Amino acid sequence: MDWQTLRNQFMRAIGGDPPGSKLEDELIAAYTDYADVVERSIEKITLAHQAGKIRSPWGALKTEVAKATDAARNPTHDKGASRTQAIARAEQRTRNELLHYDRLDEAMDELFGERGMLRDHRTPDLEQRMETLWNDLRPLGELVEHEAEERSRIRRERVAELAKQKLEPPKLGNLEVKDGIPMETTA
Repeated sequence: MDWQTLRNQFMRAIGGDPPGSKLEDELIAAYTDYADVVERSIEKITLAHQAGKIRSPWGALKTEVAKATDAARNPTHDKGASRTQAIARAEQRTRNELLHYDRLDEAMDELFGERGMLRDHRTPDLEQRMETLWNDLRPLGELVEHEAEERSRIRRERVAELAKQKLEPPKLGNLEVKDGIPMETTA
């Protein structure tokens, strides 16, 4: 959309006159560099004006565009918090799941590989930290695996013992089963 069309739509929405030439030059310059930001600002000011929250829509638009373009020019991202959270999640995953991985390189691939949860935060120190955690927890994983194998062995032995036993049919006395329903007989 071109500036003239956008400006005319805004003027119809606010029921007012065009902006002064100085303000319009500032808005055109902003629109040239940040068209999406200016369009969103116009939508925001239009809604606020229609709701009765703004009496001077051109002045409010100037302020909103200045604030929005400043934020667009200087984006911020809190890598520290997201990094800390990613590391905490990775450590928890190592405690819950990765300790069962047989090889360290498989666990490290899960953390730092192409789809790894720490691939964007990879540093040698972090790799060493996660390797140490995995090495500390791996004996617990091996113990859990050993216990599962032992339970499986015991179950197989028990099933084999039961298979060897000859089971006699239950003594029903004077009961007879007809259609799955026990019934008392006279014989």
